[in-house]
Amino acid sequence: MRPGSDKRCTDAEAGNPYDAFPYRSSPIEWSAPERLAACSALHAGPLPRLTGYRVLELGCGDGANLLPLAHYREHSEFVGVDSSQVAIGRAEQRRRQLRLGNVRFIAVDFTAAGELLGGSFDFIIAHGVVSWVSPPVRDALLELCARRLAPGGLFYLNYNTNPGWKVRGMVRRSLLAHTAHIRGLRERAEAAQAVARSVAASMASIDHAYCRLMAHEYTFVGGADPSYVAHEFLAPENHAYWRSDFARLMAARGFRWVADADFNYDTGRVPDDVADRAIDSGLVGLTREDMLDLIGYRQLHSPIFTNVAADPASERGPCPSWFLASPLVPVAPGERPGGQLANRFFRHPSGYEVEVKEQPLASALETVAPLWPRGVRLGEVVENVPRSAEDLRLLHRHGMLELRLAEPASPEASAVLRACEGEWGGHYTSPYHTRHLAQQTGA
Repeated sequence: MRPGSDKRCTDAEAGNPYDAFPYRSSPIEWSAPERLAACSALHAGPLPRLTGYRVLELGCGDGANLLPLAHYREHSEFVGVDSSQVAIGRAEQRRRQLRLGNVRFIAVDFTAAGELLGGSFDFIIAHGVVSWVSPPVRDALLELCARRLAPGGLFYLNYNTNPGWKVRGMVRRSLLAHTAHIRGLRERAEAAQAVARSVAASMASIDHAYCRLMAHEYTFVGGADPSYVAHEFLAPENHAYWRSDFARLMAARGFRWVADADFNYDTGRVPDDVADRAIDSGLVGLTREDMLDLIGYRQLHSPIFTNVAADPASERGPCPSWFLASPLVPVAPGERPGGQLANRFFRHPSGYEVEVKEQPLASALETVAPLWPRGVRLGEVVENVPRSAEDLRLLHRHGMLELRLAEPASPEASAVLRACEGEWGGHYTSPYHTRHLAQQTGA
């Protein structure tokens, strides 16, 4: 959700709408290089170097994602690009406040960024960009990434997805129509939210599947950050893609899909029964992935791409040198019906319970639970890692534990960054690139 001229702007807003109403950015957890690398390794993708690497973020906004990455990863170099002078000015001010020398910000349009970058990058991040720019700007961005991604590097981006975004697109069209007469992007966003709350309230009591769906969408708009509503729902450019169409768009530039970066988060998981229905549907014409998106009502994809050929034999991990971290805690026998447990049960903070039948893995989980969020090398807590690998991968995919390639020098949040981020936006970012409210304690 970055550059592009807003054709509905008043003269006072002419130019970049992100200057007129700055977008409130935030850290994207799965965009951290070590998370992208682990995801790639688990899906037979390449494994970029994990020290001394270079990271490029396109559409970096005010640096909310890039600054904490650079702060905790002094061994690497970071470059942020955005066309908004206001956003880059704010990012540079924050960089100076943190006294970071391993990150620089460039205020330039993607079409002219190439000559200012220099060299190649091991990781390229473009969160909230591709669907929110015109096709020519999108093509310029993808061509830039094709030229600048190092061989075997990882390119993370996300985009709005058909068919789920078609519903949200109808909401967007209605809000554009309702607010077209209002001067000022911020004022239009606030008016759009008022309309959304009113529509949601009027549909809340109607017991009909379509009305419930639309009420949910309007409720979402009504409770979102105004800057998000302005640039997601009121900007002139907003393009959604079928997964298969987007894959062809990327393949034409030499990219191949590795995995969804958020495959082990709620946003990226497709329930197993949904996948089974897609396979058994027998419908002709759609790819399996498009069918999954159709049945699962997916609205957003966050894929990782690379520029090297697939090598199934290169699938890595988990192995003894990886790290295991988990918040799962053992469930006492008296806490479950029937008293004694035939196997070990563990409870996630979400309340979800997991049955672990293999005693070595159960013992490992008992060992690492008190250390959360810090991880321990798998070889130190699991005697036979290959034997437990399938269970570890399954639990990781369902978000019950984390398999990591690397651990930060310290699991504790930086006091300097914590104070600055609390001042900037009421949150702080941990060394694991997770976002927490400023009043919370711990990493």
